[in-house]
Amino acid sequence: MNAAVREQLPWLPPEGTMWHVEAGTHFDAVRAPRTIGLAVLERLGADCGPVICDPWPRIHYFLTEPSATGGWDVRETSTCGPATYVLVPPLDARENGLHWTVPPAPGRHFTPVDRLREALLAAVDERYGPRPRGLE
Repeated sequence: MNAAVREQLPWLPPEGTMWHVEAGTHFDAVRAPRTIGLAVLERLGADCGPVICDPWPRIHYFLTEPSATGGWDVRETSTCGPATYVLVPPLDARENGLHWTVPPAPGRHFTPVDRLREALLAAVDERYGPRPRGLE
């Protein structure tokens, strides 16, 4: 299966290496704190596409289609689009370092951005309370 996924996604690094991949070209990424990311993973279930976990700063990167995150406005999150790079682990990466929480799979290359936004808004509101009026 790894060969089929790598063939469909040439930006995936080979086993044993990591690559800095320019966002906005092959994918956009939404960066969220790990606690929020875990709640979003649960909310999205099977709708969740690939997710990279960086355990040291405790960040999740949800991959979306390129150019899908324009106008992003979900508090506690940020986007990686053109002119930013995301460190991408190989499919065989271990959990003690940068790794895939949800690896890419055939037919599952991205998280639908509308579903991701909805899940993130709910998870952030649940964790931090509703956004104060006037800041919406």
